[in-house]
Amino acid sequence: MIRHLLLVCLMIHCTIADPKGGKPAVLPPLPKRTWLTLHGDEPVVVANGGFSGLYPAQSELAFSQAIVFGKGGIVLLCDLHMSRDRQGFCLSQLNLHNTTNAADAFPNRKKTYIVNGKELQGWFALDFTSNEMLSKLIVTQSIFSRTDLFDFSSPYPTELFLEENRNAVVWINAEYATFYNQHKLSLVDLIKNLLEIKKNISYISSPEIGFLKSMGPVVQSLKTKLMFKFPIDRNVVEPTTNEPYASLLTKLSMIKTFAAGIVVPREYIWPVNKARYLEPSTNLVVDAHKQGLEVFAYGFANDNFLPYNYSYDPQREYLQFVDNSQFVVDGVVTDFATSASMAIACLAGSRNASRKVSTLIISANGANGDYPGSTDLAYQKAVDDGADMIDCSVQMTKDTVAFCLPSVDLIPTTTASGPFMSRAAKVDAIQSSMGIFSFDFTWDEIQSLKPQMFSQFNRDLARDPARKNVGKFVTLSDFLEFAKKKTVPGVLLNIENAAYLAANKGLDIVGAVMTALINATLDKQLTQKVLIMSGESSVLDKFKDIPTYQKVLHIKKQVEFVTNETALEIKKHADAVFLHKHSLYTQFRGEGFTLNFTNLIECMHWANVSVYAGTVLNEFQDIYMDYSSDPYMLIHNLIYYGADGIITQYPSTANAYIRNLCTGDPMAYKIQDINPGNVITAALDPKEVAEYKPPPPVHLEIKDFITPPLPPVAAIAKNDDDDGGRSASNSTSNNTNTNAPPSPPTTQAQAPGSAVAATINVVALFFATMLGLVTLF
Repeated sequence: MIRHLLLVCLMIHCTIADPKGGKPAVLPPLPKRTWLTLHGDEPVVVANGGFSGLYPAQSELAFSQAIVFGKGGIVLLCDLHMSRDRQGFCLSQLNLHNTTNAADAFPNRKKTYIVNGKELQGWFALDFTSNEMLSKLIVTQSIFSRTDLFDFSSPYPTELFLEENRNAVVWINAEYATFYNQHKLSLVDLIKNLLEIKKNISYISSPEIGFLKSMGPVVQSLKTKLMFKFPIDRNVVEPTTNEPYASLLTKLSMIKTFAAGIVVPREYIWPVNKARYLEPSTNLVVDAHKQGLEVFAYGFANDNFLPYNYSYDPQREYLQFVDNSQFVVDGVVTDFATSASMAIACLAGSRNASRKVSTLIISANGANGDYPGSTDLAYQKAVDDGADMIDCSVQMTKDTVAFCLPSVDLIPTTTASGPFMSRAAKVDAIQSSMGIFSFDFTWDEIQSLKPQMFSQFNRDLARDPARKNVGKFVTLSDFLEFAKKKTVPGVLLNIENAAYLAANKGLDIVGAVMTALINATLDKQLTQKVLIMSGESSVLDKFKDIPTYQKVLHIKKQVEFVTNETALEIKKHADAVFLHKHSLYTQFRGEGFTLNFTNLIECMHWANVSVYAGTVLNEFQDIYMDYSSDPYMLIHNLIYYGADGIITQYPSTANAYIRNLCTGDPMAYKIQDINPGNVITAALDPKEVAEYKPPPPVHLEIKDFITPPLPPVAAIAKNDDDDGGRSASNSTSNNTNTNAPPSPPTTQAQAPGSAVAATINVVALFFATMLGLVTLF
C-alpha cells in the first residue's frame, strides 16, 4: 500500500512539473461544452479493471493508477466474483487461469463447470477460500503482449476496493449471477453487503435481466444506475428470457423498465467488416437515447489491432464515438484511461483549434503511414494533415533524374522485386543486404513501377492494404513546385550516398539538389525554410555558404551519450540534428520501459544545436509502455523533454496533439509529463531498480559523422543498352571505397545469364528481404 501511495505522489508531482519545451500559450479556460450525450454531459471514462493496459487488471495498483492518470470523475470498474466463503473479489474473468497464478499455486484444483450452457475448464474463485486466494494467488496480466513486470499483487477484495476508493466513482459489473446461484452463492446478497460499505456505488451492470430486476428494489432509493450489458456475440442466449441478445437489442423500451442504460461492444455502434474497415454506424445510440437509455461502449484498448480507418491512432477511435455530429456515447470502457481522458478532454472539438505548441512537425516521406512513402498522395496528405515541413529523400536515376523515394534500394517501397529481380546486386558501401538500386535505372524504368506501402510491421499491424500500391513517384523539381504551390512553411531534403554516387556512378546528387532549389527560387527567399539533411558532414559542408538553409545532421545509430567536444564539432557542420527517439532515454532491462534521460538534448542545446526527434510511428509496438502505447503521450513527452521538432510518418497525429484544447489551459485535464524511470521506480521495489546496472552507454563519436570532402564526379560512360546498368552495379559492388578518388572503371562482370545464376539471385534477394535488413528514413 505504501508503495502505491508513493507512486501516486510521484505521478502527481510529475503532472505539475513545468514543461521543458513546446512553448505552450496560456489561454483562458474554455466555456463548458454541451455534448450529444443523453443528458448533455461530457462522456464518462470507465477504467476497465483500473489501468489494465499497463498493470494487471483488477489489481490495487491498476485502480490507483487509473485515478492518477485519468481525468476527473473517472469511473473504476470492478468485475465482481465470489470465493467459497462468500467474500467478494475484483477479478476480470470467471476462469482464473489466465488472470492469476492459480494453475501453479493450486495445480490439483482444476475443475470443469457448465457455464451458460457451455463446458468451461479451469480454476474458479468459488473453489477457494478468501484466505487461500489472498495468501497464495497473485493477479497476472492476462494479455500476453503486455508486460508481466507488475505481476506481484494479491487479488483485490471488493470490500477493500470500496473502502480505499470511498471518494472515487465506482462501477460493479456482476456477471454469472445464475452460475453463482447454482452453487448457492448470491451476488445480490453480496452487493447488498457492499452497499453498506459504500452507498454511492454509481453503476451496477450485468448481462442477466433477472439479476438486474432483483437489484431494482435494492437500489431504488439510491443514485445507483443499473446497466444491461450485451456480450460480444449477440447470438448468445440471455439466461432469464432465453432470448438471443440480438433480439433483446430491438426491445429498448422493455430494457428501460429495469435499466438506466446499456453497455455494448463498440462494434455494435461502429461495425467493422472482415477486411478490418469501418462500416456505417448503426442507429443504436440514437434509438437508445430516444428511450432515455444511456449507452456505454466497451472494448477500447490502445494495443488493439484497430480498423485501418484509424491509421493506428487510438485517439481517433475514441473520437469516432464521442466527437461526431450524429451522436455521442455516454461513456467508454477502456483499458487505457489516460488516452480516453485525453481524447474526450483535449481532442474532441479541436479540429479547428488554433495551434498551442510551436514544435515543428516534419513529415517522414510525407504521410508515409497512410500512403506509400514519397508519392504525390503521401505529400498531399502530409500537407492536409498540417505538416510544417514536408521532406524528400533524394535519389538519382542513371540518367541523372533526381526524385523522391524513402530508400535508394527499390525493394521495400516499389514493386521492383517483381519485374527486375535479376538486377539485384550487393553494394557494401550502401547496405549489407542485396538490393535493387535506383541509380541502375532510368527514370522511365522507375515510372514503370508502382509505389509500395512499407512498414517495419506486418500481419495484424500491416498498413492499409487498399492503399498498398497507390500514388505516383515525384521528381525533386515537382516536389519543390508542389511545396511552393501549397505554401508549406518549409521543405527538408535528405541527401545520402553522395560520395558513392559521385565516385562510382558519375552522379552529382548534391549538384542536382542545388540546381533544383535554384530553379525553384528557394535559395533566395525567406518565406519557406529549406532544411538540408545528411548523415555525412561533407554533404552539409557543401551548403555552408547559403545562410538561408538550415543544415541537419542525421545521427543514424541509436546513441546514449555525447561529449561537449563532439557537440561543438557538430555545430561546425550543422544547425540541428535528427536523433532516434530512443536516444533520448535509456531502457530498463529490455522490459519496454525507460530508465533515465540521456544527455543528448541537454548537450545539443548547450552547443546551440536544435534537436529533431523521430521517427514517430502510431503503431503501439513502437512505443515504450511508459507512454500507454499512445503516440500522443510519446509526442507530448518528446516535446516535454525538449525536442524542437517531431519527425513522423503520421503528421495528422502530431497536428492533432499540438492543437489539443488542454495545453495552456490551467483548468483543463493535464496530459502527463512522464520522466524516464517514473513508472518502474515508483511501481517496483526500489532495491530491484537500484540493483540494475545498465550496459555502458553508446557514445556518439566524431568519426560517426565526419566524412572526407566529397570526391569529384567521375566521368563514367553511360550504357545505352537494355541491361539497366547491371554491369556498372556489379563492377563496383564489393567493398567499394566511397572516399577514394575516381579511377577508371574496372573490368565489367557479366550479368547472370544462366538459370542457376538467376535462381541464386532470387533466393538471395528473398532472404535479404525477409531479414528486413533495409534501413529506411
